Amino acid sequence: MKSASDQPVDERIEQAFMGMVLGVHSPQNKPLNDFERRALKAFSALLDSDLADNRLIPRLPSVLPRLMSYFRDPSTTSKELAQLIEQDIVSVSEVIRLANSPFYRRASEARSLEQAVLVLGERGLRQMVANLLVRPIFSERQGHFSAIAGLLLWEQSGKTALIASALARQEQGDEFNAYLAGISSNLGLLIGCRVLDRLFDGSQTPSSLAFRAQWLGVARQLTARVARAWEFPAATCAVLTQLGRLEPSRLPPEAMRLYSAQRLSQFQGLQSSGRLPAADPTQSGLNIADDRVYDLAMDILARLDGRKG
Repeated sequence: MKSASDQPVDERIEQAFMGMVLGVHSPQNKPLNDFERRALKAFSALLDSDLADNRLIPRLPSVLPRLMSYFRDPSTTSKELAQLIEQDIVSVSEVIRLANSPFYRRASEARSLEQAVLVLGERGLRQMVANLLVRPIFSERQGHFSAIAGLLLWEQSGKTALIASALARQEQGDEFNAYLAGISSNLGLLIGCRVLDRLFDGSQTPSSLAFRAQWLGVARQLTARVARAWEFPAATCAVLTQLGRLEPSRLPPEAMRLYSAQRLSQFQGLQSSGRLPAADPTQSGLNIADDRVYDLAMDILARLDGRKG
């Protein structure tokens, strides 16, 4: 296992982000402790289980698959979408909240559902539905690690999704599948935090580089398994599967967009928190972020934070 200082730029960014997820910021190049071994065994067992029957994996709200099918019909009107959304009060509040967020800043506030639907447009509504598909699993704070990581992972997922979809749009790819893969990309880590919660007694911490590397590998595979269990589009499942199975240098373009979006959103989060490693994402040996990609990502994140119109 390489020490942190010997890792490529993108790996150092990911390791620093994992420090925020775990609340342990100085990983050691040492053997696994008993807690880490038990956790990895539990992760593997979960990966091999029937996820449909596992209480760690929530079921989808019934209205959301219907919304997904509406999006596939080009004749669907904004009024029809609003009528379907009205059946779910959570969806209604989310549509209005999103329409009035800094990312969609406008002169006057959207006060009705139909106004909000018009503000968001089809792209915004698709993104909102993707958020509603995934958010329930991030909403509970069950224990030590979930409390530390839940909000962090959710916010970083949203940033990843926006960057990935913008890159897809720029390269004439499928924006919605890119967004859905991005918003889902931390599912495996969040579920892993819940497993850690069950095993943690405070006597040992997950502080080895080896544990983080193995957990990240299992988490990516678990994310892809959940996406398939939820019957996400085949293209979304394919990207998440590739991210879990291939080395970064071998990723096809769609999966590389997601990988780049993850590292750039992590980089910005570390920068904001003052925990940025000695790393410049534009200098990565994998070229995850040339100046064009980096500038696009930072502009999106600035809009999301409300710093720009």
